[in-house]
Amino acid sequence: MNNLTREMEHLLNISDEAEKSLQQPTRRYVRDTKAMFRTSADILEAPDRYMFVLDMPGLEAGNIKVKVENNILHIAGKIKKKNRQLSPEIKVLRMERRRARYMRKFSLPGDSNVEDIKATYKDGVLTVTVAKRQPSDTEKPKSVTIPIS
Repeated sequence: MNNLTREMEHLLNISDEAEKSLQQPTRRYVRDTKAMFRTSADILEAPDRYMFVLDMPGLEAGNIKVKVENNILHIAGKIKKKNRQLSPEIKVLRMERRRARYMRKFSLPGDSNVEDIKATYKDGVLTVTVAKRQPSDTEKPKSVTIPIS
């Protein structure tokens, strides 16, 4: 797994200047792929809920978007460029922390209650909790005998 991770990091290590030279659809794909690869996530299940725990360091809660669309949970966050004033004797050799994008998409299980979703962000960790629907009497599994001819 380490070799795969190292190879993905190498492939996605495109400079900003090189990324700008790409056509718009390709640029968006590269940007989103980098964001998805960068965003680590754990998915947990409890008897009454699902929990999606994502590392999103350096963000402010206002820069994180969580939405559900067509039973897919979309999570995205962005750190915008910060222009820091450096003293004249300091030379920047490489600056990787000036901006970052985080993104993940998850297909929600069929028993997810998309009307009852909560998100909390603390110490660089986003936790999205999706409640499970209680099975109703009308949704009991049906058993149907199918005749074989």
